[in-house]
Amino acid sequence: MNSAYKKEIRYTLIFSVLLLMCGHLGLLFVAFPGLQGKMIFGFPSQYIVPVFMGWIGLMAVVAVQAKLTNDLDDEIEAFSDSTEKSE
Repeated sequence: MNSAYKKEIRYTLIFSVLLLMCGHLGLLFVAFPGLQGKMIFGFPSQYIVPVFMGWIGLMAVVAVQAKLTNDLDDEIEAFSDSTEKSE
């Protein structure tokens, strides 16, 4: 199996976990109630951290994912072109 396809599987698994973590960070405050009650930039931590990670965090993760997967698609396309020419 081509190493690009192995990278694709690895990227899919890693970014699935990262996206789930960013989108569901609010559960951290339910699991650990001691984290509640603190203030960040004048907002309660249990509100601002999930909102920030849900907007800015997801946007950053998706931007990195888009760049890596576009490069990976180019690598897979180059590999498939080279195998077609050799046949």
